[in-house]
Amino acid sequence: MANFSRRGLLTGSFQRSSTAFRPPWSGDEQHFLVDCTRCNACLSACETRVLRRGQGGYPEVNFERGECTFCYACAQACPEKLFLTREVSPWEHTLSIGDNCLAKNSVECRSCQDICEPQAISFRPSLLGIAQPLVNHTDCTACGACISGCPVSAITMRHANAS
Repeated sequence: MANFSRRGLLTGSFQRSSTAFRPPWSGDEQHFLVDCTRCNACLSACETRVLRRGQGGYPEVNFERGECTFCYACAQACPEKLFLTREVSPWEHTLSIGDNCLAKNSVECRSCQDICEPQAISFRPSLLGIAQPLVNHTDCTACGACISGCPVSAITMRHANAS
């Protein structure tokens, strides 16, 4: 999504899509950027401290710091009431496991499986001897726990509608 704000035009960020991950339940990116006052109330309320100030001072999720527990504290703390209700999906993100994954390189590792509370990551046997990771996208909540738990940063999150 293009950033046509004055800051976006002056910094050139109007040319690129936003890859930032906003807090859960923040809804439409453009609406959020227009109405967010960058007061940091959501950052202060985050129990796992995965929210940080991103580009332009807007809140972003940093999955390298840990996981989102979907506690809804960030939404409740927002004085602007920007966040969607808790009954809807918190966000539409999906995981991918890159080629630098240890298991994909014949090294036994199951860190992502061990840390995944909904057990959305499993390992299937392989003829190569090392079981390979498999993400069940139906069970995955996109909490990000596996990202911070991966010793080689092989797991990435992307917006589900991104190509």
